[in-house]
Amino acid sequence: MSIDAEALQLAAAAKDEPSRQVEHAELRDALGRAIADLPPAYRTAIVLRDVEGLSTQQAADIVGVGQAAFKSRLHQARRRLRVAIGDEALTGSGW
Repeated sequence: MSIDAEALQLAAAAKDEPSRQVEHAELRDALGRAIADLPPAYRTAIVLRDVEGLSTQQAADIVGVGQAAFKSRLHQARRRLRVAIGDEALTGSGW
């Protein structure tokens, strides 16, 4: 199955729409603020796992905790980010 050039151009054009760019920029800003507001242990978990792409074991080793403790921190960090981004979306950017 091949994708024709016109379909690719339409997909690229939709991605480059100014409104989409603004939404993405607002989301990036909200995410950056939410990550900065996390407690250090949670921030470290998010950065090591979701930003740097390390495995759970690698990240746990760096932090000096077991995998279960690291997974708990990561879960709590992700939960807090979802809440913060949801709140930001509802109150800050009018989504």
